[in-house]
Amino acid sequence: MAKSGLGQDPQSTAAATVLKRAVELDSESRYPQALVCYQEGIDLLLQVLKGTKDNTKRCNLREKISKYMDRAENIKKYLEQEKEEAKETPGISLRFCCESKHLRS
Repeated sequence: MAKSGLGQDPQSTAAATVLKRAVELDSESRYPQALVCYQEGIDLLLQVLKGTKDNTKRCNLREKISKYMDRAENIKKYLEQEKEEAKETPGISLRFCCESKHLRS
């Protein structure tokens, strides 16, 4: 998925590799790691875009960048929401987890 439309130059290859990993992490629900990979991959694609002269390739790169940015933004919103919910529900804490370990011993 990430490789289609990208050339064989080192930046394109790096972008494809990083974005492929982002998609894998995303599908495994490892969102913080996926977000980092999406961000790095997007940065690499932007560098490729700057060096691309062909208008068709530029258009394709813009579409890919937009798609990956949308996904990264959705993940970021989800992670922020999870963080807020964790602040609002302090009922289960590390202390509770530690206490329950002692109860089992």
